[in-house]
Amino acid sequence: MSASVNNILHATQGNPLLEALEPYLSTNDLEQRLHNWPLAGVDVANLSTTARHDFLDLMQEQLFEPTLTSLDTTTRLYRMIRRGCIARDPTQTSTRAHLMAVARFAGRELREVPWFPHSAKCMRVSGVTGLGKTYEILRALTQLPPKFEHGYSRSADWTHMTQVAWLYVGMSHDGSLGGLLLQILVELDKCAGTSYSRERSLTGLSNEKLAVQVGIILNNHAVGVLVIDELQGRNFAGGARGGLAATFFLRILNFGIPLVLMGNPLGMDALDSFSQDMRRVGSSGNIEMHPMDKEDYDYTDILAPALWRYNVMPLPSEVEDKDGSILFKYCGGIRSYGARMRVASQRLALDQGNQAVTEEHMKQAFMGPDFSERDRQLIAGFRDRNPLLLQDFDDVPWQRYAQRWGYYASDTEDEVEPPAACDGPATSNPTAKRRKPVAQQSAEAAQRRQTRSKNQDAKKQQAKTALDENDMRNNGLQDHLITGIELLQKQEGSTTNNRKGI
Repeated sequence: MSASVNNILHATQGNPLLEALEPYLSTNDLEQRLHNWPLAGVDVANLSTTARHDFLDLMQEQLFEPTLTSLDTTTRLYRMIRRGCIARDPTQTSTRAHLMAVARFAGRELREVPWFPHSAKCMRVSGVTGLGKTYEILRALTQLPPKFEHGYSRSADWTHMTQVAWLYVGMSHDGSLGGLLLQILVELDKCAGTSYSRERSLTGLSNEKLAVQVGIILNNHAVGVLVIDELQGRNFAGGARGGLAATFFLRILNFGIPLVLMGNPLGMDALDSFSQDMRRVGSSGNIEMHPMDKEDYDYTDILAPALWRYNVMPLPSEVEDKDGSILFKYCGGIRSYGARMRVASQRLALDQGNQAVTEEHMKQAFMGPDFSERDRQLIAGFRDRNPLLLQDFDDVPWQRYAQRWGYYASDTEDEVEPPAACDGPATSNPTAKRRKPVAQQSAEAAQRRQTRSKNQDAKKQQAKTALDENDMRNNGLQDHLITGIELLQKQEGSTTNNRKGI
């Protein structure tokens, strides 16, 4: 279904779906609404030791400092939900006709359902572990009420209706469509108070027929957005099962339900096999998340300062780390590791009876049981931009990062960098920050990144001319990595050379 010009101009007038959600979908003061600071109003100086440990737990579970990426993702998500509500205005004859057309195929298999002329929008969010993909999407969703109860409406032609604003489900562990469909029904039951997952008339259906029924049910509850998380290489890697699930995703969009697909980039590869799939699942944006660089505004001015501010110790930390470079050594730009380091170092300092955290506490925590050897290897790989340290992780596309970091040629001439924000001072009051619109920030960031890249290249070339040809600093590390990668490529075969860059 497509929204007519009249629907857009009078979107909230008489549309019960949008009237209920409209106040929550505004992007005004979005940063303040998303921000969450568990220590707000807490007298940290007078906390007991037990309370300090409890608040450290809250740091990992509840602290949320919006970055430019999270603001952009949330804005896209809210707009996608709003557009879906406009397109499915139940007071419109075309909407009711579409719902009836879909409902006529109850009991039929998915392949027997025709393709309708219009589709809802879909957003794809991908990234390696620990970057906060799920955390950011759930933070955005939980700002919306999960459901609305509607009474009699003559214009919408219903006596009662439970509108579900959003549903979040994880991909089935084995990638099966049946497992995914059952999880959707279970989550819908939890939200709407229904009992679909226990109805024998549904659970006894084949996967192909159940997929159609699930689409009808989601339409009947006007689900604002369906989020499917944990698309991984091990549970969604193409083949018969992956192909069936991918077809279901396209069908859900075709039925009119907005969709968000989240997971590992290697799992997402299955959606890129066909250009039609790739185009549709990215129709509302392709958010590619990466570990932050130590010069990224999101890291230096937002994430790192927030992690340092979250201090439950009796005294401020003795570590001077205004740009987060010290913390970066222990997290590699990975959000969850940065939080873990701050928690682990403070716990260690508390256990040792110290009043403040020092860098020695950070070193001890990093080498202690809070971080495994493999954790340290993953962090070092991204911190040092060393793809050879990433090759042992099956869910990390190390070849793509090697291309991204310039160790061997990419299939494309230009690498697309994620947008960064304009430079600005960090403030002690997170909720008082004011920033430029995301579009303006992106344009300014692109210009700054281009200028910075030229300046860095000039400095490197100037330093390089003063070095002896055999000096290790003169392409020594790059030659070593290229040699290592070439050896690995020979072992893995020619397929590695065809992998696309990030």
